[in-house]
Amino acid sequence: KVLFFLGLGILLIWLVIKDLSEKDKKDILNAFVKANYFWVIVSIVLSLLSHLSRAIRWKLLLETMEYRPRLSNTFFAVMVGYMANYALPRLGEVSRCGILRTYEKIPFERSFGTVIAERAIDLLCMLLLLTLTIIIQFDKIYLLVDSKIRAPLSLKFQGNHTLLYVLGTGVFMGLILLYLFRKKVAVIFTGKIGKVVLGFLEGLKSVKDIKRPWLFITHSVFIWFMYFLAMYVCFFSFKETGELGLNAALSVLVMGTFGIIFTPGGIGAYQAIVTETLTSAYGVVFSVAYAFSWIVWTSQFITIILTGLISLVLLPLVNKIQKKASL
Repeated sequence: KVLFFLGLGILLIWLVIKDLSEKDKKDILNAFVKANYFWVIVSIVLSLLSHLSRAIRWKLLLETMEYRPRLSNTFFAVMVGYMANYALPRLGEVSRCGILRTYEKIPFERSFGTVIAERAIDLLCMLLLLTLTIIIQFDKIYLLVDSKIRAPLSLKFQGNHTLLYVLGTGVFMGLILLYLFRKKVAVIFTGKIGKVVLGFLEGLKSVKDIKRPWLFITHSVFIWFMYFLAMYVCFFSFKETGELGLNAALSVLVMGTFGIIFTPGGIGAYQAIVTETLTSAYGVVFSVAYAFSWIVWTSQFITIILTGLISLVLLPLVNKIQKKASL
């Protein structure tokens, strides 16, 4: 599964660049050269603040079970987890909990429950941002969906009765099979969906036990605000994107997040979705939009890899020093 989605990401990169002319390639290279990387550095700092805030928020969740890990350990664990996710999706959650078990003696199962709670809260925040984006940028989102999904499908099916016949037959046969095996499908579907829903609800339930709920809410808002601000300041890297404004930054953040979900680390999918959003919805020239997507993705990738490696090195050293100081 991992190889499939990684291959999908590489395929998306190839599909974007395969038909580029020499002029297009030169324009993209020039866009990279003329970018103002000062704003990229500012974006990296803002992202690191969001990661620190996530580490603090995780401590608040762990406190509900009377565990009080050091902030240094939760921050290092978060960064190592982010780095691990680039290697294998979901490995980051396991790595985070394994680090706390090693250095804070917190049982894996208990800390993993708090990670589920975090994911539930982040999913809720993401849905709220998506709803807000659709409300305030409905015309732009509609234009993107219409030009890239509805119009191509309409053109493909127009006058193609054979394709419609095959599709209709396939749907009809699928419905018959679904009816014949409805009991078995119901058990499988209910079981998987039930686990997801129950995990989500259990995660939300644990939040009610937080001793400082307003601080938890503040950090949750701060994390996503830093994500948004990190995207917005990157707009100033190019003249063409610097004039787009806050609404466009929100749209690119939300659409780009879907790209990160689709492939490991968002490779390929993030660049494709962000490029399409900027070009189709906001009229940014392709060379700048494509360069922008790679600059944002690469800066975050390098930051997480470097910070994750530094965290791996510092974990035993810092804990050894703190252990000696406590004796």
